[in-house]
Amino acid sequence: MITKILKNALEKELLVDVVMNDIENDESIIGYIIYVNDFFFTIKEIDKFGYFDGNTTYLISEIKNISLYNWYLENLKIVMENNKSFDKNLRVTIWKKGKLIIPDFAFIKENKKLTMFFFDNGDFELGFLSDYNNDFFTINNIGQDGYDNGITTYKIEKIIGMRYNGLGEQKTIFLYENINRK
Repeated sequence: MITKILKNALEKELLVDVVMNDIENDESIIGYIIYVNDFFFTIKEIDKFGYFDGNTTYLISEIKNISLYNWYLENLKIVMENNKSFDKNLRVTIWKKGKLIIPDFAFIKENKKLTMFFFDNGDFELGFLSDYNNDFFTINNIGQDGYDNGITTYKIEKIIGMRYNGLGEQKTIFLYENINRK
């Protein structure tokens, strides 16, 4: 059955999402099948920003699962069609803890920068800064798939840094703007 799915994906040039038995955390291999026989398949891999990342050959018997047409693949197709506008040189990262970062908040709020906020416990959140004072800040959370995930308020003392205009933020803002136009 899996071989048939792979051959169909090759024939129809479908984007696939494959999870292999030996890969930690069920990490996906995403790309286009470029070769398949009864034992092996070769996939032209694509990274999360829609850039081609080389070809890899795997044993078919090691496939844990394979997906076609899921929401991630559909979003990735959109990203691939538009990633030429992404620029890795635009990224700005600021490492300041707690209240020291407050002066930088005015710029990201005023300019409506989609920002990755980093916290002292290793967590992070992506969103638009909507309000802040000396003790708290509030963001409109945006998922990496571009969907609005609601509003959350955090203690200023927990923040250790932030990043905006990185490839991840560029990809997410692109998806956010396209999802919310529909």
